[in-house]
Amino acid sequence: MKHLKYGEFIADTVQNMPFAAAIPTEVIANQLAERFILSYDQARKLTNVKLKRMADRGEIERFQKGMYFHVKETVFGKATPDIDKMVMKTLTEQDGEKIGYESGASLFNKLGLTTMIPRDIEITTNRYRTNLPERCHIKVRRPPTVITDQNWKCLQLIDVVSALPNAHIDSDHPEQLLAAHIKKQQLDGLTLILTTRRYYPQKVVLRVIDLLELINTPGEIDAL
Repeated sequence: MKHLKYGEFIADTVQNMPFAAAIPTEVIANQLAERFILSYDQARKLTNVKLKRMADRGEIERFQKGMYFHVKETVFGKATPDIDKMVMKTLTEQDGEKIGYESGASLFNKLGLTTMIPRDIEITTNRYRTNLPERCHIKVRRPPTVITDQNWKCLQLIDVVSALPNAHIDSDHPEQLLAAHIKKQQLDGLTLILTTRRYYPQKVVLRVIDLLELINTPGEIDAL
C-alpha cells in the first residue's frame, strides 16, 4: 500500500507541474523524501522507477538523464514544450530561487548593444556542469561565484561590462545604455563596486566606476 501512495504522490506532483516546466528527478525525489520521511537515495530510486513507467506509457517523455517533460495529445498530434525555454528555466531557477541568468550575445541584443541575434543562448548558472540535450540551443558558463536572488543582477551587469571590449557592438552609445540599465534596475553602486573587486580584474572595476560616474553626470543618460 505504501508503494501505491508513493506512486500516486509522484504522479500528482508531475501532473501539477506547469506544461512548459521541466520535470527533474531530483526535485520530485526531494519532495517525496520530505513528504514520507525517506532517505534521498530511497526516494530517488522510487522516483526513477515511477517516472520511467510514466514515460513508457507515454504520459511524459524523457529528454536527458534525470529530466522529463510533459506531452499532450492534440488534434494535430503530440505537443511538447519548447525545449530551449524549458532548459533555460531549469538553469536559471530552482525551487523559486535564482540560480542563473542570461549572458553573452543574446543578452547584448536585448540590452540594445548589438543588432546581432545569435543562434545559441548563453546561460551563466550554478548548474554549469549540466549535460544539455543535443537538440537545444543553449550554452552554459560557470559563474564567478554562487548565484543567488540577491546577487544575480549585479553579476549579470558586471559580466556584460567585462565582456564589452571584445564583443560585437554596433550601438553608438554602449556605455550610456549600460548606465541607463543600472539606473533602471536600481542597482546599488557600492554593491556593484565591491562585487566587481571581489570576483573580477581591476580593469573591470574601473569600467564599472566609469559607468556609475555617467549616472551622476547630468544629461548623459536622460536622452536614452
